[in-house]
Amino acid sequence: MVDVAADLRAGLFRALGPLDRATMRHAIADTVALQQIREEATLRLARHAAEADQSRLLGVRAVILRVLGDFDGAEVDAAAAVKYAEAVGADLLLAPARARLGQVLRVRGRYEEADQLFALAEAGELPRTLTGAVRAYAGLSCIAQGRITESLIHVQRASEQNPHGFVMQIVETALGLIEERAAKAGFGPPPRGWPERAGHPAPDRFQDPQTGRFGYLGADGRPVVQAAFSQAGDFRGGVAAVCQADWGAIDRNGTVVVPMLYGAMETPTTDGRTVTGFVNGVAVAGQRGRVLVVHKTGRVVVPPRYQRVEVHPAGFLVTDGYSWGALGLDGNEVVPARAERAEALRTLEAAVSIDDGPL
Repeated sequence: MVDVAADLRAGLFRALGPLDRATMRHAIADTVALQQIREEATLRLARHAAEADQSRLLGVRAVILRVLGDFDGAEVDAAAAVKYAEAVGADLLLAPARARLGQVLRVRGRYEEADQLFALAEAGELPRTLTGAVRAYAGLSCIAQGRITESLIHVQRASEQNPHGFVMQIVETALGLIEERAAKAGFGPPPRGWPERAGHPAPDRFQDPQTGRFGYLGADGRPVVQAAFSQAGDFRGGVAAVCQADWGAIDRNGTVVVPMLYGAMETPTTDGRTVTGFVNGVAVAGQRGRVLVVHKTGRVVVPPRYQRVEVHPAGFLVTDGYSWGALGLDGNEVVPARAERAEALRTLEAAVSIDDGPL
């Protein structure tokens, strides 16, 4: 569970300069350091094949290529980082990967696509510092489009959620640009809500008043998934838990992606919540008196050998009914199920890897 890119991201902070007002791009403080970090990231990509490692390392390289002006290469790396993050499904991996691809598209002037990625990067089980950084760059995208009121909202959220120096320099530059552009051309169109910015990625659940069954409505208020389910959860991470005779999951088109094989799909989290369906790309499902963990693709991550499993950003707390253990995100044992709950939880807390590097 070691983050193979953490030191490279730290180096990026030192190698990047302040945000330039004219271009809304970061200056370069140390070109040689950037090139060295890029070379090291490339070497590590050849040595670390795990999807999470590939996503993190490609994300670092994408930032460097973007800053150096190789937008084609940056987009290729950033898009690949998103694909690897989607395969893992963890919010802490997906959010920065999406934001970095959004950054490439922002500097290329593809604002609608960038805004959608920034919005999606805000969703999930994320620390405020990460969403604050995402909001800062979403504000820059809005400034470039003349969406001044919306940019003010983003910048305010950024300053509240991530008051660290790197982000606050972006905020201060953005505020200067906002004042200047508002004086010249006004505040632009009304701000968009999250669903509009994100491209309405999640249909809304509805209940048919005649049958009592559940389906899902699209952005236009019409059913995109017919009311065919006796129970249903909200869409989270592109999938929703649904029940006919048994529980499974569907995607936004109504296609079954997790077979309907399970007696329940209620996911406890280590912070005390219980979610119907998916958290961090996985769900806890009941099967013959035991519980298992199923990925949103249908792959079983943790087989049905435990009485209770709780989802954590770094893995899973598990118990056989007497003592507790911890598993990594891949389902492999980290702490044997012979410990106190607090001890197993401390191990997971220590393993949380937050990608707090430059986006």
